Amino acid sequence: MNFQQGHLNEMQPKSANLTKRMSKSLSLGLALLLSTSAVLLSSAKAFALDNVTVKYGAVDVTLPIGDLQSFAQTGKASSQLQSVLNLAKQKPEAVREILTREVALDSQLVMRLANTYFGEIVFKELGEVAYTPTTRLQSAPALRDALLAASKDGKISLIEVIQNYGPAALEVNGDQAMVIYQRVIKDLQDMQALYQNSPALQNTAGQARQMICQPNSSNMK
Repeated sequence: MNFQQGHLNEMQPKSANLTKRMSKSLSLGLALLLSTSAVLLSSAKAFALDNVTVKYGAVDVTLPIGDLQSFAQTGKASSQLQSVLNLAKQKPEAVREILTREVALDSQLVMRLANTYFGEIVFKELGEVAYTPTTRLQSAPALRDALLAASKDGKISLIEVIQNYGPAALEVNGDQAMVIYQRVIKDLQDMQALYQNSPALQNTAGQARQMICQPNSSNMK
C-alpha cells in the first residue's frame, strides 16, 4: 500500500510536467496555425481585386468586387451597380449574360497566343480601356495574367477574368470596354479554330517547339 502510494506520488509531478509540455506544444502549434492562416489571408487580400470603377464620360461609379460576384450568381444588382446599368442603358439580364457566358478556349493555345505579337497588341488594346489607375503601364501584363489564369480549366468568362485580376483596383471605360472584350474573345476563338483546323499550322508549331526544346547538337558545339 505504501509502495503504491509512493509510486503515485512520484508519478504525479511527471504527469503534471508532461501535461504542461503537451499544453505548451498545442498552444505553440495553434499559434503557428493561426499566424500562418493570417499571413495567407492577408497575402491573398493584398493581391486580390477589391473595387472596379466604371467610367461613363465625367461620371465614375465605384463597385466592390463583391457586388459583381453577387450579381453574377444571383442576378440581383446592388444600388451602385444599378446606377451603372442605368448610365449604360443596359438590361441587367443582358449584362449578367455577358459576365457569366463561358467560352471554350484551349489554355495552352491561349498561352502561346498571349506571347506573340498578336497577343501584345490585344492586351495593349485592352489595357487602354481597363487599367490599374496607379500603375497604368502594368495593366496589359495584369490583364494577360488574369486571362491566362481564368482559362486554365479550358473555358473562360468575364467574371473569372475580373476575379483573377491581380491589382487591388481596376478602372474601366464603360463606353468601350465591353465591346473590346467581346471582340478579343471572338478573335481568340477565330485563331483557335484556324489552328485546330490547320494541320500545317499544328505541324509548324510542333516543329518549332521541338527545335526550342531540343536544340541542334551542332549548334551546341
